[in-house]
Amino acid sequence: MAVSIKFIGAAHTVTGSCYIVKSDQSTFIVDCGMYQGPDVEIRNLENFTFDPTEIDFVMLTHTHLDHVGLLPKLVKNGFTGPIFMTLHTAQIAEIILLDSAKIQENNFAEGKPWKHAKKIALIYDKNDAHDTIRQFEIVRLHESFRPSLDVEVEFVNAGHVLGAASIHVKVEDKKIVFSGDIGRLKQELIPGFETQTDFQPNVILTESLYGGQIHPDRHQSVQELMEIIHDTIARGGSVYIPSFSVQRTQEILHDFKIAKQSGALDADLPIVLDSPMAQRVTDIYADALDDGADSKLNFPGLHYIRNGKKSQQISKRTGLVVIAGSGMADGGRIVGHLAQNISSAKNAIVFVGYQAEATLGRALVEGAKMVTIDETVFEVRAQVHHLAGFSAHGDTNDYQIWIDRFDRTNLEKVFLIHAEPARSELYRQQLIRNGYNMELIIPDREEEIML
Repeated sequence: MAVSIKFIGAAHTVTGSCYIVKSDQSTFIVDCGMYQGPDVEIRNLENFTFDPTEIDFVMLTHTHLDHVGLLPKLVKNGFTGPIFMTLHTAQIAEIILLDSAKIQENNFAEGKPWKHAKKIALIYDKNDAHDTIRQFEIVRLHESFRPSLDVEVEFVNAGHVLGAASIHVKVEDKKIVFSGDIGRLKQELIPGFETQTDFQPNVILTESLYGGQIHPDRHQSVQELMEIIHDTIARGGSVYIPSFSVQRTQEILHDFKIAKQSGALDADLPIVLDSPMAQRVTDIYADALDDGADSKLNFPGLHYIRNGKKSQQISKRTGLVVIAGSGMADGGRIVGHLAQNISSAKNAIVFVGYQAEATLGRALVEGAKMVTIDETVFEVRAQVHHLAGFSAHGDTNDYQIWIDRFDRTNLEKVFLIHAEPARSELYRQQLIRNGYNMELIIPDREEEIML
């Protein structure tokens, strides 16, 4: 019997999550994500280094683009098997994939190249996305199933976003854990990851994105956000929040509801959600989380902006809070809002998530005084804030709690993935200090390791 893992993506880098497991009887993939960022985006346009027709099935940990974004490319190139995921992952992934296809179609029709790859290419279209969605198969947490004769699987809550799961896999005589993205132990909107398990793995693949780093207290960041809003509105300006459509937007809406109920925010303050994708995702969260008439995400003063014309009108108003995508201000409706308002000292721009290199968001949080938006140069006079306490990823302490729940008796290898190598190494050293004396491996991209 032989079992191997090949690290296709999210190895020595953060995005492009994809791992191929081969046994004597089965070949399957965990995640099939898109690469994001200036140094890796070109990989999305390259041919797969494996034959999609040889893949028996796929399993998804969660719905973010860097974990699901190349599924339609996989299907387009011949994969016909089932794609297993939780219900809420399926609901949100449908939105994510169709939006990705629409953006690609529009850019291709207009002759716009991929931003960092600098090439005009259509990886897949909406027909490919629809074909992919038809292959979705829903699984429940903690319900074991057999996708093939020699593989047994159980999905377990990962606490990252709605529907996110770690995956426990038995392949022949090996037990493997795929962490997916590990959420924070203490969550406001969804349950944190589970701290108890009977699974005794031989191999663990674990996120190490924030290895060696501890997040600021989230409640402190919420308080800072409310103070920024209060001061900005008092001086006659508006607050613009570039936000990711999945989880981050919903958490902030929940924060705003609590703040209005407690009096920390004026009950009449307009909160504008100007992102069609975030609106659809919020509806899914509301259906999953709301208890009867008590909505966690809806409150007086919340306004959905449906079309682009109204979005442009909102940009000219003052005295409101605008949440819009994208979270790194490198696309979407937030770009128009910033072009209209970034040069007014009355306004504030608040970033509530990670800002990748070569994005407008990264330039702003690093203190740029002049920025280019849609080929026009603007002076940055608005106040720019970066609140790091809102991350939906766990920090290095959360990772330790997550991995310590496993019985180490039979643990042979731990692979540190989904991070830059320096972060993985910091987490590796932390594990060594905490008594992990098995193989602790930071795998290379395309490296295949026998288990």
